[in-house]
Amino acid sequence: METIQMEKTMSLQKNKTIIALLALFLSLGVAAQVYRIVDEQGNVKYTDQPPANDPSAEALQLPSVNTQPAVSPRESSTESEKQEVGYKEVVILTPAQDSTITPGQLEVVVQVYLEPALRSGHRVQLIHNGQPHGPAAPATSFVIDSLIRGEHTVQVQVIDSADNPVGQSATVTIHVKRHSIQHNPK
Repeated sequence: METIQMEKTMSLQKNKTIIALLALFLSLGVAAQVYRIVDEQGNVKYTDQPPANDPSAEALQLPSVNTQPAVSPRESSTESEKQEVGYKEVVILTPAQDSTITPGQLEVVVQVYLEPALRSGHRVQLIHNGQPHGPAAPATSFVIDSLIRGEHTVQVQVIDSADNPVGQSATVTIHVKRHSIQHNPK
């Protein structure tokens, strides 16, 4: 059994050697000579295989191929340079300016639109009534709950990885309505 396996291995190695030599000989033809031939009508032809016994076949010495080294691509701006650029738009989509929050609604969803989209390493800080509302997060949607009756302001600020503000929305004012004992007659 081992002898048959050894014979197969040797045969395979012999075949690989033959294929490699064949590829080498075929590649030598690529660097073949170029000939210029002028026929009876004076037409000039170029070929790498001149017709046998043709006195008009002239071997040509071609100049070497003009090659240029590859040009290295220009490095794109680094991530820190991209982060220094601000945002074209920072807009609070919801809630709308001067919207009213009805008594049954217990939370408000704040949705933010950014142009361009939030970059890697950047975070959005929700500001409710002039104070940060929770930690800055890599998100564009926030929830404010347990709102008391009255007027509230909402704003967002985009912060880069070095905690520097790089964008800010306009302030949106909302009005929260809640039931009051003073307005409930008994």
